[in-house]
Amino acid sequence: MSYREFMDQTITPYIAARRTVRRLTMRDGKQLYGESYSADGARGTVFVLHGFTENAVKYSEIIYRFLSDGLSVFIYEQRGHGRSYRKVADKTLTHIDRFEEYVEDFETVLDSAADMPKPYYLFSHSMGGAVSALFMEKHPGVFKKAVLSSPMIAPTHGDMPIFIPKLICRFCIATFRKHKRIFVSKPYPGKEEFATSCATSEEKFRYYEEIKRKNEDFHNYSATYGWLLQSLLVTKKILAKGAPERIDVPVLILSAELDNVVLADKQQEFASRLARCRIETVKGAKHEVFLSPDEVTTPYFNKITEFFKA
Repeated sequence: MSYREFMDQTITPYIAARRTVRRLTMRDGKQLYGESYSADGARGTVFVLHGFTENAVKYSEIIYRFLSDGLSVFIYEQRGHGRSYRKVADKTLTHIDRFEEYVEDFETVLDSAADMPKPYYLFSHSMGGAVSALFMEKHPGVFKKAVLSSPMIAPTHGDMPIFIPKLICRFCIATFRKHKRIFVSKPYPGKEEFATSCATSEEKFRYYEEIKRKNEDFHNYSATYGWLLQSLLVTKKILAKGAPERIDVPVLILSAELDNVVLADKQQEFASRLARCRIETVKGAKHEVFLSPDEVTTPYFNKITEFFKA
C-alpha cells in the first residue's frame, strides 16, 4: 500500500470519526482554530504544538499514532497560522508581535480543554518546541511527560554572528517594515521543491504539499521581520539563568541529524540543564523527522509512545 493510500483509506477516515472542531477565544478576543480527538478508552491526552508555517492537517499521521496508542489528542493552529487569527492579511506571511503571545495562547487553550482526559502529555515540533520550553519553565507540573522533536531552542542564522540579523530586523522594524516579508525570503511559490525541503521522504512530502497548495489557509511560507526578530530573541529567554531548571517532568528531545533549521548545540545545552531529560539523535532525518521514510519514522514513533508509557 502506498503512503497516499494509507493516508486516504486508513488514517483520514479514522481520525475524522474521532474529531471535534474547537473554536478557541484567546484573552485578547482573537479566535484560534483547534481540534480534539477522542481515543477509545483514553489513558490521557497529548497536546500537540506545531512548528513554523504549519497547521493541524500536517499532523494527521501523528494524531493517528497517538489515538491508536490509547491517547486522546488536542491540537490547535497557533496565531498567524492556518485557520487561526492573523494580524497580517497576506496568508503566505507568518507574524507575531511577541513570542510570549504563543505561550499565553497555550495557557488559554489548556483552560478550554479541561474536558480532555488526564494525565496530560506534550508533543511539540520546532517553533512549538520553543513555546513548550517557555511554557514548562513558567508552569512546571502541568504535563506528565514531554517530547520535543527538533525543538527551536535556537534557529540557525547562517554564518553571520547573531547580532547582525537582529540589527537588520530592528532597523527594518524601525523603518515601518515590521509586518513585511524578510528580504531573503520569497512569496509562496505554489509548488515547493523536495530537494530544498525539510523532509527526506518525497512521497510523504508530496502528499502534504498537495494539500497545502489546494488550501489558501495553509499557504504560510515566509516570516515577517517582526516574527524573525522574536525567533532570534527566544533563545536567551529559554536559556535564562535558572529557567530550564524549573522544568520538573521527564523530557525526551529528538534531534534530527541533518537539521539545518535549528541549532543542535543549543538543544544539547538546554537538555543538559533539565533535571530529567534524554536527548537522542535521529539518524538520516532532516528537520521534519515525521516526513522521513518508514525506516526512520517507525522507530521514531515507537520511541515517543514507549516514552509516554514508561
